Amino acid sequence: MKEKGAQSDSTVILLGASTRAAAMSALRAGRTPWCADLFADVDLERIATVRKVSAAAYPDGLLDALADAPPGPVIYTGALENRPDLIARIDRALWGNSPEVLRAIRSPERWTQCLELHRIPCPAVSKAPEVNGAWILKPRRSAGGYAVREYKRQTFNPRTHFLQERIEGKPCSAVFVADRDQVMLLGITRQLIGTPWLNATGFHYAGSVGPLPISETELQRWRELGTALGQDFQLRGLFGIDAMVRDGVPWPVEINPRYTASVEILERACQGAYLLHHAAAFAATAPAPAGAARSICGKAILFARKTFSFPTDGPWVESLEPGGNLDSVEHADIPRAGEIIEAGRPVLTVFASASTVHECETKLREKAQALDRRLCG
Repeated sequence: MKEKGAQSDSTVILLGASTRAAAMSALRAGRTPWCADLFADVDLERIATVRKVSAAAYPDGLLDALADAPPGPVIYTGALENRPDLIARIDRALWGNSPEVLRAIRSPERWTQCLELHRIPCPAVSKAPEVNGAWILKPRRSAGGYAVREYKRQTFNPRTHFLQERIEGKPCSAVFVADRDQVMLLGITRQLIGTPWLNATGFHYAGSVGPLPISETELQRWRELGTALGQDFQLRGLFGIDAMVRDGVPWPVEINPRYTASVEILERACQGAYLLHHAAAFAATAPAPAGAARSICGKAILFARKTFSFPTDGPWVESLEPGGNLDSVEHADIPRAGEIIEAGRPVLTVFASASTVHECETKLREKAQALDRRLCG
């Protein structure tokens, strides 16, 4: 691993609300990460040069930070897919979908119409405040499930929000990579959404477990879904599709046209470097083989039950030791000692691995609950 601050022609610039997972993916791919995000967590500073952008200056402050970055292509993470105008102002090589592609694929009406034309199941969308059935009210600039809520006949602005038919099922997410007309499915994970034992509420994303062992029939349905969207919208590089799976059928609810949070879980499980696939889509380099899963891996994001000051010592300290294996750290997104963590905010991330999805989720629950007791009493 290169020392913090080392620069070379392998540098990659990472921008977004949180870049830690992408930075670890960059290291797996032999790249030197240079990051700008909202947190500049302690573990991220151990592996990359980081510029912290204040919440008040976000997201435009990312471009100000970019002025200090060394030469290198830019990869954006969540939730910059909602800011195509900002993406258009990046005056560097862009390893990501263009602003025009983002405007198209982030329109729920357009991707829903695309899937209807392909006769692929998808939830209905509506701008009408008076509709029958169960619906979810979603902001058009959504990420991580924030501000998503049940529709209870409240008024809303159709320019900023829309209604999506509520689909019951198992929340899952698939990661694809697209290069021109080729779309490859890299893996599927189970999502932790609004998970009580993580103090997550509503529709908040709280982690991933995978890759899921599923039937060939369901795999084919996922492939058809990813291919339809990837080809019709000319997506490039890594992208994700969140869906509710019912009776083996994925019903897509969110399209994420960029590096997603579940990529690192698939990388840990397969000991792969999926950012090489992303780079190949933009730089004509050869991607590494996808590889087969050696275990089930998972991560869970603990949210704060109450406001507290993050302590100096705890089990997360071992994950800060230099020279460790990226795929063996058990904690990530680690705040600084003394930092005030407000109630409802993410605290840190825990990892686990096992031979089954159930066993992995059980380990995550035990680790998260032990941390919760230690941090919040």
